[in-house]
Amino acid sequence: MWTLSKSPSLRLTTFGALYLAQGLPSGFVFILYVVFLTDQGLGNAAIGNAIGLMSIPWALKIPLALLMDRFGATRFGRRRPYIVAAELGMGATLLSLLLLDPQRDLRLIGAVLFLHATFTAIQDAATDALAVELLQDGERGKANGVMSAAKSAGVALTGGIGSLVVKRIGWSSLVIIITILIWSVMTLVIAVRERPETDAQGAASAHNAFRFAELRRSFGARTTLIGLAVAILTPAGPALIGTVYTRLLRKDLGLSIETIGTLMGVIEPIAGISGALLGGALADRVGMRKVAASAMAAFGTLLVLFGMSTGLWHSFTFLVAISIALPFFAYAASAVLVGFYMRLTNPTVAATQIAIFTAMTSITSAIAVPLGGRIAERHGAAAVFVTAGILELTFLGLLRFCDPRAAEAQFRAA
Repeated sequence: MWTLSKSPSLRLTTFGALYLAQGLPSGFVFILYVVFLTDQGLGNAAIGNAIGLMSIPWALKIPLALLMDRFGATRFGRRRPYIVAAELGMGATLLSLLLLDPQRDLRLIGAVLFLHATFTAIQDAATDALAVELLQDGERGKANGVMSAAKSAGVALTGGIGSLVVKRIGWSSLVIIITILIWSVMTLVIAVRERPETDAQGAASAHNAFRFAELRRSFGARTTLIGLAVAILTPAGPALIGTVYTRLLRKDLGLSIETIGTLMGVIEPIAGISGALLGGALADRVGMRKVAASAMAAFGTLLVLFGMSTGLWHSFTFLVAISIALPFFAYAASAVLVGFYMRLTNPTVAATQIAIFTAMTSITSAIAVPLGGRIAERHGAAAVFVTAGILELTFLGLLRFCDPRAAEAQFRAA
């Protein structure tokens, strides 16, 4: 059996595949399914409320990660059983959407999306914890770039290629194909081992000796607390525009599903892949904070400019330029920030601490996505983009006061 701890290339491949599995349903739900709900006559607020429910379960990563750290060690690995079970649930919940009618079952659709996001959150928590444990210092930036790029590729497959073929094969066939791809990644996880069997057995008792005192110590440092503030505040800008932009393209600008799929499912993911790979590579050379701050500054500025340029919204050339620039900088920042949180994480409580960082991010998104829909209903889409850009430019200043080297000196050296 292949062993992740022994092979850098296998680690990159496996972590990339796991993030691809996260991107596949994201592209479908946030692009195609939003278009589908829009065509059913639903407004910004209704769509935002339903899709926004997908952010809430990520807060559950905290108690789940506590269980992973405390009772995770098994003969099948410490994280692998959680990943396999989660991906099984991810596929099953997607299939259940085929049985629901948006006009009659919108609340039930929201519940299914909530459950789907719960399984995705479990997979993500276990994957990130495994990455903290196995990735070496010199490969974190590159690995997180690959992971973010793979997630973007998953969005491109379902949101881009899916939009081009959905009229030919139908919604049901597309959902079935997405489920098969997710379960194919699950078989890869089943086929690999985290560590050699002897190493895994030797580490089991140490891992199961998780103590809350260690978690308290992990968040007792000033650097870690500022990092937590970064995780809470910086997602607000991107989340506000979450469903507003897709509905803007379909309802207000009247673009076809193929055109929206090309913009959001092909051009945006390709730009995102480029940004994630470049951001990850630069982070290892230039520094994570510098790259993240630069990318966030560019992203926030572009949001403000887009909100102030309503006269250009009907220009397809302008939309293409925005579809390249926004995801390029957004994915560059996102890839670097994941690695940034990993550097702030104590390996002894890896699943729990990284879950707290990412759960805070998701809670902010859960609040901001429906809030963006309500702002758009009252003040227009332009106000959402300007507000989101200002928030992004404001909160990136926190990075200046959060040096991950201080956290590493406390956790890893100790």
